[in-house]
Amino acid sequence: MSTDLLQYLSKKVQDEITVISDDLARGTAKDHGEYKYACGIIRGLMIANSFFADTAKRMEEDDD
Repeated sequence: MSTDLLQYLSKKVQDEITVISDDLARGTAKDHGEYKYACGIIRGLMIANSFFADTAKRMEEDDD
């Protein structure tokens, strides 16, 4: 797996975080449960993004 692929995936994840965050900022959540669900999705995406960053860093260190 190349770091280019990881960067691409990270960008896609960040784009999705932005979409969900923008929706929340507009007040699209119908109730507190929907708001919590969206926050959970964002949290999960942020965790996935940190895995991509850690993997890319390790790959770069292995190349050195």
